[in-house]
Amino acid sequence: MEPVRRFRIMAVRLSIAITLAAGAIAFPFDRVVAHAILLCGLGGILGFWIMALRIEKLASVSGDKVHSLSFKWAFLRYVIYAAVLGRAFTLDRESIKGILAGVGGLLIIQAVVVFLGLTGLDRRVT
Repeated sequence: MEPVRRFRIMAVRLSIAITLAAGAIAFPFDRVVAHAILLCGLGGILGFWIMALRIEKLASVSGDKVHSLSFKWAFLRYVIYAAVLGRAFTLDRESIKGILAGVGGLLIIQAVVVFLGLTGLDRRVT
């Protein structure tokens, strides 16, 4: 389980750094966009953290319990995503820049996971 744990920690650290950097870069130009990126980026990271912890736990559970446990935690993840996207939408009701920035923030963790999967940076031990 050590490689899975190392991947999870590396993905979360890199995602937090990118989310904070994106929010800091956007802040001088548009506070709504910066707020949406930060809020949804952290929501996406929380959803990934929940999913990664559940994967580690489900690896040791019998086959008949896997479906019910995975559904419950997936539902919680989607509730988190809906809550942060809903809040991003309320930041700017006149235009859609809040929700678009929120979707971008949610996708940061996905991009980091793909990046780590392609490069294998999480497998390099220092």
